[in-house]
Amino acid sequence: MAKISFKCFPNGDLPYETNEAATKMMVKLFEDVPYLAMLPNASETENIYYRSLENLPGVKLKDKKVFFKDKIPTFKQELVSLDVAFNNPTEENLEKYKINSFFLPKYLQILQRLKPKETVVNILGPFSVAHLLSQKDSPHVLTDKCYRKLVIQAVCVKAIWLIRKIKEASPDTHPIIVLEEPLYHNYGDLKRVNLEITRDIVLNMFSKVINKIKEYQGLVAIQSFEKCDWQIPIEAKADIISFDAYNNPNNLNIIAEKINEFLIAGGRINWAIVPTKTEALVKSLNIDNVYNRFEKTVEGLIISGASERLVYNRALVSIQGNVDKLPLIFSEKALILSTQLAKRIPFKS
Repeated sequence: MAKISFKCFPNGDLPYETNEAATKMMVKLFEDVPYLAMLPNASETENIYYRSLENLPGVKLKDKKVFFKDKIPTFKQELVSLDVAFNNPTEENLEKYKINSFFLPKYLQILQRLKPKETVVNILGPFSVAHLLSQKDSPHVLTDKCYRKLVIQAVCVKAIWLIRKIKEASPDTHPIIVLEEPLYHNYGDLKRVNLEITRDIVLNMFSKVINKIKEYQGLVAIQSFEKCDWQIPIEAKADIISFDAYNNPNNLNIIAEKINEFLIAGGRINWAIVPTKTEALVKSLNIDNVYNRFEKTVEGLIISGASERLVYNRALVSIQGNVDKLPLIFSEKALILSTQLAKRIPFKS
């Protein structure tokens, strides 16, 4: 796995209403690893659904809801166009699937100016896309080979379009594509209800997406802030796993041996441990209590059997989630604390 030069993992929707305010924060706190943040207070289409699903076959978006219409007359032709873009991702073929992010123009300017070693962009991962496209009047997307192909290709063309844009702005920058999986925690329940949803199906879906992104020089993080099975993303060869270490501190402890193998192979863990859920909680924070929480949580994984040296030396840290609903002073406090925490992580020889 490729080396990563930073310790603070950029994450979360931001509270700013203008590109200028977001740019100022980005350059101040994330100069080493800028990211394509979402600014939902600046535009109603600034959310992960629009970024990941807009212009895909059969997909309609309205009021942050996803509708999948596979019976429309143009559906088959849309599938053909997607297949062409996936197999021959030229600028022309990918243009239909471009991402219309409010912050994108400024973000690309930041890349051009700073030429960072890495940059981060979030899109929905394949499991959550499949789950969202499963409608009452359609078969479950996870159980249908043709629909799974649609999902894999859809995630990949969005990622490849982003990678091309990043490389145009800064050819030597390594793109890190974060596959957000807010619905991955449903895997266990779905598998119990429908025996056709097997482990191999989910693993294969992750693997194909990750391999395709790596083919185009992208690194891949899998991010899920609910308690879930991390063995599948690890076996699919993700470079980074990102979890809510504040609310689910023990999520990795039961697979400490697997985590150790992941770290030995070069993988990294993002501990999303700076809480952001309420204003009162963020107000109560300081760097000492945040670091103590991190240290105690990390030690739980070490006690369970993971290498202390690897756990510390391959650790990233971030805020726990979005900060766009917090008052500006507290959203920025959480972001600043995450950068301070990253600098406190000790090196273990």
